[in-house]
Amino acid sequence: MKINKISIIITYFFVVIMAFSITSCADELAELNENPNAIEDLPYGLQLTEVQLDAPGGRYEMRRAALGWGIAAVQQLADVSIATSILPGDKYIDFIDYSFALFDRYYLQEAKEVVDFVTRTAEDPEAVNYNAIGRILKVMSFHKVTDLYGDIPYSEAGLGYLTNNWFPAYDRQEDIYADMLSELEAAAVQLSSSAENPGTQDVMYGGDLTKWRKLSYSMMLRLGLRLSKVDPAASESWVKKAIAGGVMTDLDDVAKVEHEIGGVTSPIGDAFDVDKFMRLSDTFVSWMEDHGDPRLDILSWVENGGPHQGLPNGLDPTTLTTEGPAGGDILDYSQVNQALVQRDSPSMFMTYAEVEFMLAEAAVRGWYNGDAETHYNNGVRAAMENWSFYGVSTPSTAEVDNYLSSNPYNATNALEMIGEQYWAATFLNPWESYSNWRRIEYPVLTPVNYPGNATGGTIPRRLKYPIVEFNVNAENVNAAISNQGPNDYTTRVWWDK
Repeated sequence: MKINKISIIITYFFVVIMAFSITSCADELAELNENPNAIEDLPYGLQLTEVQLDAPGGRYEMRRAALGWGIAAVQQLADVSIATSILPGDKYIDFIDYSFALFDRYYLQEAKEVVDFVTRTAEDPEAVNYNAIGRILKVMSFHKVTDLYGDIPYSEAGLGYLTNNWFPAYDRQEDIYADMLSELEAAAVQLSSSAENPGTQDVMYGGDLTKWRKLSYSMMLRLGLRLSKVDPAASESWVKKAIAGGVMTDLDDVAKVEHEIGGVTSPIGDAFDVDKFMRLSDTFVSWMEDHGDPRLDILSWVENGGPHQGLPNGLDPTTLTTEGPAGGDILDYSQVNQALVQRDSPSMFMTYAEVEFMLAEAAVRGWYNGDAETHYNNGVRAAMENWSFYGVSTPSTAEVDNYLSSNPYNATNALEMIGEQYWAATFLNPWESYSNWRRIEYPVLTPVNYPGNATGGTIPRRLKYPIVEFNVNAENVNAAISNQGPNDYTTRVWWDK
């Protein structure tokens, strides 16, 4: 993919030089200068569908960045591989081509599509709702990228394909967040029942503008809380604004894309379909066992038929034999229930459970007058019920009641309890699980210190920029490094202070 980007640049300059070296008419020169990639007449509804179906990404970045780094770094999955490096985040091994997978894929595909959609619809006064939805989708996708890398191309992103700007500047994450929050606020107000509705071509909400407005404010709540370490005053302000605007209120508000075999398939399902060696982390399984969590029976499957058993992070084939709690046979360790990672499993962007836990946190911080315990309990219930979207049986009301009575909300360690439940609720959404853990730092995780690791035995705080950026966009990527810090796994992004 890196070669393709360089080839595009070389080809572009070659064509321009050749165009001016031959005699041709003015019309031909004008035609040559038109952007062949620009979408002129594609109906907004069809383009919206494409943007939404593309939003979950593909197996490439899910397999390498989300699962390979994020989900392993927060100790939800583990593996014993070294040579094939199934999960480099399990041992903090410097497999940089896994590290830059999201960046690599995003700017070659998703960024240009969502930017083009927002740009096209902004120019048409009849496309008010399409534009508002596009602005929300743009924030939803870009915040995933900036949370992983920090400073990224944002204001000039996607312009290579649209205006031939192949060398985008990197925006500071502080500025990106300010713009994303403003975009969410504007989009929520912009949604209008009197303007054209996308209807069924909106594959997420079927044209339900109320749900889009709730998603916009719920995303504002998420991004507002991201600022809690670096700018508490701004964090409080945005959190209050989001809650006043109206966030998700039940499971029907969940933001997700459904997949189907033969169509656009689940990137996480595709990843698990290829790699059969990933296992549930012992940290995650032990936490569920310690709390008597009924989700363990939903999430865990042991191929050899034995009891649930997590795999400790940081083991290899040799140390598994000597230190593995179930011995050296990898089939004795818990895999992810195959029913949850099918190629037609849904892709989750934001759940009602997350919103309830964020409301609980806001109440604990004194930024909201709701009852923290009520929202915490609501979040636990919703997190367990959310697995129904995957076609599996969920814990009964009695089982959830028993779980809550056995693990009652405790105001003295409220943030820890909320952080742990959020961590569990975002399992299989690695982007969010990894980002929120870095912000709130619960649950408390014990890092591994595998020989030759790239972090000195500390959990990675970000992923690395692609090597190709230093070859084709060196001035801009080096400016980002000058602002943010070294292109290392231990450099913290702006909000992670």
